[in-house]
This record gives sequence, structure tokens and C-alpha cells, in this order.
Amino acid sequence: MSEGKTIDKYNEVLGSGGFIKLLGIEILELSETGAKGRMPFDAKYCNPGGSMHGGCLYSLADTVAGTLAYSKGFDVTTVDGSMHFLEPAVNTEYIYCTANIKRRGKHLVTCDVEITNDSGDLLDCGIYTFFKLSD
Repeated sequence: MSEGKTIDKYNEVLGSGGFIKLLGIEILELSETGAKGRMPFDAKYCNPGGSMHGGCLYSLADTVAGTLAYSKGFDVTTVDGSMHFLEPAVNTEYIYCTANIKRRGKHLVTCDVEITNDSGDLLDCGIYTFFKLSD
């Protein structure tokens, strides 16, 4: 994690963004190679079938992986993200996302992500790539 930055500081920055704040996303853990975050399960985030909308799950993964890439001291923007929706997100208090660095290159950072429920069941997995906007 970048020197002088705490999880509370990252959550403060994330909370200042309207969309991330709307989804209630928060970072729980952050290390040199991994991050974990969560968002509450709420009916307002559900699709007509009653499970959490894939767009919310995608946003959670993008935010957690993006925070991990950003925590290395440079601004980033998402250039690609791919999710495999394996199981519906239902009957849980929170949805969790873990992100791990897959590769850190000169210009790109790639992270693997997994989305789970309160029981730790794997719901989704994916990969996200971020472009470094600054060094």
C-alpha cells in the first residue's frame, strides 16, 4: 500500500464519488498484491429475477481491482474488464470481491477478481486491466 495512505483514506476517496457511494462499496483489506471490498445486498440493486444485477457486480469488481492498481501510487483507468457470472447473487447480507495482481507492467496493471457471498461461495470471476495515467 502507498505510504501514508490508509484503508480509511481510500474509502473516503471512494465515498466522494456519487456512483460508488450509491452502491455502498467499501474497501476492507489492501496489501501490496491484493484487495478485498464489499457492497451490501439490497433489493434496489436486483434485476427482475431477484438477484443482484450484473452491472452492480461488475462495478464492485472494477472498483476493488482499480483501488488495488491505484494504491501503487499512480492514477489508473480501466481499459478492459471481463466477468464470468457463475451463480446468482441472492440470500446474502453482503457481496464480497477479492482482487489480486496478476501482472504489473510498465503501462498496464492486470488483476484477477472473484466475487463471493457471506458463505464464501464463488459467484463470479473475472479479469480487469488498468492503464497507468501517471508514473
